[in-house]
Amino acid sequence: MKPLPIPTMDSSSTHVRRCALTPEDSRAAVVETAWRQGLDSRGAVLLQEGLNHTWRLLHSGAIAKVWRPGTESETAFRDARISLWLRRNGIGAPRSVGNSAFPAPYSGGRYHLQVTYTEDLGDRRPSMAVLADVMRRLHHLKVPPGLGLRKFSPVTRLARRITELPPGTLDHDQEQHVRGLLADARVAWRSVPWPDPSVIHGDPGTNNCLLTRNGPALIDFEKTEVGPALWDQAVFAWRCHAFGRPDSEFKEFVDVYGSDVTEHDDGRTYRILTPIFAISAWCYAAESAQIEPALQAEADRRLTTVLTRPAFPWGWESAADAAAKAKAAR
Repeated sequence: MKPLPIPTMDSSSTHVRRCALTPEDSRAAVVETAWRQGLDSRGAVLLQEGLNHTWRLLHSGAIAKVWRPGTESETAFRDARISLWLRRNGIGAPRSVGNSAFPAPYSGGRYHLQVTYTEDLGDRRPSMAVLADVMRRLHHLKVPPGLGLRKFSPVTRLARRITELPPGTLDHDQEQHVRGLLADARVAWRSVPWPDPSVIHGDPGTNNCLLTRNGPALIDFEKTEVGPALWDQAVFAWRCHAFGRPDSEFKEFVDVYGSDVTEHDDGRTYRILTPIFAISAWCYAAESAQIEPALQAEADRRLTTVLTRPAFPWGWESAADAAAKAKAAR
């Protein structure tokens, strides 16, 4: 199989995507845009640092999301549109807060940034059973014709992300190997007898669902598109296998959701998705290591797994755990 061609990009676009957002960058964006939105940013707390940054505005009951440099306004606004659609269909999602639901632009620092504000839904995470029920209800909704959701194409997205990594992230042989795996994955993806498409979250998990007093609420819709519900289901199985979580965790999901993706087409579908998940997770670690060098060891370990494809379990660490362990060892 020939390696999958990786899309080319002009140098200025690639440079924007490689820019690292610092807490100082995002804090400045929050301070200015919160004021324009009628919100109080005093004492704001950084909740998540990475490609995007999230801040908690303690005095406004709001969460600010500062999108990575280069994000267009329409991309950021999709979150608000999807949240509204979900709430109208009985699934919890955060409401926009402030003077406008539209992203607030910020151009006062090194980058042009988009900042969105939603209600603060707290930090409680749901059980796997609760999350399975939310996923099941999401996948049973009719695909909305007017929401402008893209068709899910994970292999194409991965090829683009690899192109955007800094030079030297992969040597020549490694790049050819990864591109070959992607080419095989694309052919295999097209051979799967996928059920009718659904709205999928794209990155489901307890990190993207919160338990509120009104029930569970989904968050973070960057990867929400129209595709096979089997993808969302497989994410839960794969994370158990890759990160060495107990089998009982996925069984709890299956019991409530009502089907086991690892048995679809005699297990072939799950085997096809596994390398896509692995390359995506390595790519995330490699991207994050450009911002937090402490993650480089985990990125290297994931790349070795991608290239050698050992049997499960892989015993990977989450990015947060790997960074915390590296910092504690300093």
